[in-house]
Amino acid sequence: MPASGQLQPQTGLRGDYGALALLLLLYTLQGIPIGLSAVVPMVLAEKQVSSLDQAVFSIVQYPFAMKLLWAPLVDSVYSRWVGRRKSWILPVQPAIGALMLYSSGKVEAILGSAAPNVKVLTGYFLAFYMLAATQDIAVDGLALTILSERNRELGATCNAIGQSVGYVLAYTLFMPFHPP
Repeated sequence: MPASGQLQPQTGLRGDYGALALLLLLYTLQGIPIGLSAVVPMVLAEKQVSSLDQAVFSIVQYPFAMKLLWAPLVDSVYSRWVGRRKSWILPVQPAIGALMLYSSGKVEAILGSAAPNVKVLTGYFLAFYMLAATQDIAVDGLALTILSERNRELGATCNAIGQSVGYVLAYTLFMPFHPP
């Protein structure tokens, strides 16, 4: 029992609810392009695209595997006024949204033809993954700074849950709009 006048150490999630909600939201937003990209191979298979073109599309996943190459840049280049992590999150998240809006008008033309342009589609999704992987680096760092020390390990839990929710949302919401 603490001596009179001493504060008891906080336990549980108290004080971290807002941080956890923010992390879940940011990780969920990262999972959306990943979920959309999971649908593309099925669409390409329906269009009877060659295995080589399907393999070309699979390179979109490389940015998450290689994000360690530019993580030091994300951790060291920032605006002191905006903040170390927000300097990357604030421009990257709107860039993902803008690219989604821009490419949404192009995807039907890319996939609608008898011979889909897999290289252009790959370019769009590669850009999505580059942006999402860059945001992931910044959000991982944000998790370490906004969560209290006692709850820091929950950052990885938010990552797993958030990206999975984003993936499932994008994947399952796309399916009703995709004609059989």
